Amino acid sequence: MVAKPAFLPSATAPAAAVALLLMAAAGFTGATEYTVGDSEGWTIGPSYLAWSQKYNFTAGDTLVFNYVQRQHDVLRVTQDAFRTCDPANQTVQRWGSGHDVVELPAPGSYYFICNVSGHCLGGMKFSVAVGEQLPPPSPPPPPPRALFLAPPPPPTVGSGAAASSMTRRRWMALMVPVSCLALFIGMWN
Repeated sequence: MVAKPAFLPSATAPAAAVALLLMAAAGFTGATEYTVGDSEGWTIGPSYLAWSQKYNFTAGDTLVFNYVQRQHDVLRVTQDAFRTCDPANQTVQRWGSGHDVVELPAPGSYYFICNVSGHCLGGMKFSVAVGEQLPPPSPPPPPPRALFLAPPPPPTVGSGAAASSMTRRRWMALMVPVSCLALFIGMWN
């Protein structure tokens, strides 16, 4: 009878599962899309100051403005135009589709207003401070390698059953402590 190589179990299955979860999460840590005003959208009434303060914006994120076209618009303006609600010669960019996707490409302050008469003064304005994009998490360490032990050597011709039995006993005496050690180490990984 030929002995099969022994495989010593370790904690590689749980470690591999954690590694897969971390890699999956890393795939979702890129840019985030925020709907301005959440379910209320871009309209008169919501507190856009409160809305903008509940999120942490980072470079690469996008803002989505949903509103009734021709009843509102979106202007990205300078800080002075934001304070005064007067975008004359201080408009950085203008949108008016009713579903505008605005990228926040770099760290800094961004100021948005509605330019329809009275809307900015009525509260349709907000600013966001955009921070640096966080670096991706470092990859998890590789799982420990499985330990394979070679079977005892086959008996040599003329050695007899006694020599073969002794070799197997020595091999088992070595394998049991190594197996216990591998299990103990696996519990701590």
